[in-house]
Amino acid sequence: MRNYFTADWAFGITGAIENIVRTNFPNDLRLWPLLQAFDFEAYILPNDYVAIIIKDKLSGIPAGPSVCSVFPYTDHPTLPPRVSDIELWQFYLKSKFSLREEDAPFLIPIRDSGKHGAQEDYKLFSVEEQLFWNRQINYVVSSYKNHLQAMNKQSPVQPPNITYNVSGSNTRVNINSTDSSVNIISTEVSEVFTQLREAVSQIPDSTARGEIEQAVNEMEQAHGSSNFLPKYQAFITSAANHMTILAPLIPAVTGLLT
Repeated sequence: MRNYFTADWAFGITGAIENIVRTNFPNDLRLWPLLQAFDFEAYILPNDYVAIIIKDKLSGIPAGPSVCSVFPYTDHPTLPPRVSDIELWQFYLKSKFSLREEDAPFLIPIRDSGKHGAQEDYKLFSVEEQLFWNRQINYVVSSYKNHLQAMNKQSPVQPPNITYNVSGSNTRVNINSTDSSVNIISTEVSEVFTQLREAVSQIPDSTARGEIEQAVNEMEQAHGSSNFLPKYQAFITSAANHMTILAPLIPAVTGLLT
């Protein structure tokens, strides 16, 4: 791995976030964390992956290591990650590193182009790795947008579809990402589970629908107890193949973890 691989990707990630926000949420540009100042950490994982942890700060020069540390935990989710694992990885990394809403963790495959900047590394990603990257950054931006609207006490809305076309220069990552919708869901516990059951009822496969309904029931029963996390993880696993239907509810469900 080249020197400053970690810094290249830290700046690439924040540059990509800035381009998404500037294009789709320009009024929030000055309010968005990580775009004003940040520090970063980097940890090497098995299967040629690195976890980059970006932490917001109020001011100052961005700072972080030029080489990766060894990842300090062994109970991480499966690698290489699947798109359906994004929610689980986000929760895992945020919990392990005690991250705030303003911070953001990312999983990056180590594809070292030997050139300065993350853009050249991205060109070496497989199709699956590109898809994971696109969905991962879309998830991070959408989640913080939901949080920002909740903090501003805005009424729940259903915005139009947003296409995140990430482009930029220098350390920014030039990626054509997939379409994603930002959905603001009520965080009232009973309402979350009501909306979740309504979404599950739209799953055409009766066997899968029954399994997910059971997972939802067990998750609701465990809410507020120490057993909620494993029930949440079981729900995410069972719902993995039906995220097209369930994805808009995931941020609200994740909110029940805190």
